[in-house]
Amino acid sequence: MFKFLTSYSRSFRIGFSVGKTLLWIWVKKDLTKMKGDIGIDLAGGPMATKRFFSTNKYICVDINKKELEKGLLEHPDAQIFNCRIQEFLRDNKQKKADVLVCLQTMGTTGAFEHDEAFEVVKLMYYFLKPGGSMIFNFARLKNLNYHEKKFSDFLKDKFESVNFKSYGAMHITKEKKSPGFIRFFLAYLMHVFPPLRTLFGFKKIVLYYCCKNKK
Repeated sequence: MFKFLTSYSRSFRIGFSVGKTLLWIWVKKDLTKMKGDIGIDLAGGPMATKRFFSTNKYICVDINKKELEKGLLEHPDAQIFNCRIQEFLRDNKQKKADVLVCLQTMGTTGAFEHDEAFEVVKLMYYFLKPGGSMIFNFARLKNLNYHEKKFSDFLKDKFESVNFKSYGAMHITKEKKSPGFIRFFLAYLMHVFPPLRTLFGFKKIVLYYCCKNKK
């Protein structure tokens, strides 16, 4: 079992925390199954999530030009846009995506306001082609249930399936950072046993949505 987990974690993306590692387990499971021509990674930075895209084309959008350039060194086939998410989604409607992803951005970075999240989710939906799919997560310490209801009410009946999950972050300091295989093992337990997602993470602070096949 230990040998399997160690081998599997090497082919995976291990996050800084157990909660982030759990996120990447879900992303790998869901995103790799989403096919199509154009896949867009919103706030994708250095393109660490590109490995999970199965689309013919990959576009990365980010406000940090240096991170985009870093990603291009490893993925020269990618297309980049150096701008804000909202700007891209409003100004490039002719592109229309088959797959849209926005991870570790809404509610998790200082460059993104919590109140902007709902507007971005709506823009993502309208940017998708019919039959398209999207994945996003959102974090907030307070009033998370309010945002959960707001997202869920908007997404209801707009896709063939909307898979929603919540989890804790289980953040740790750099000084107490555990080895990658331990983070992966704990995250895998949280994946397999849902009650552990907030037990290990201490409290529910992050939402994960996987929306498949836009109607």
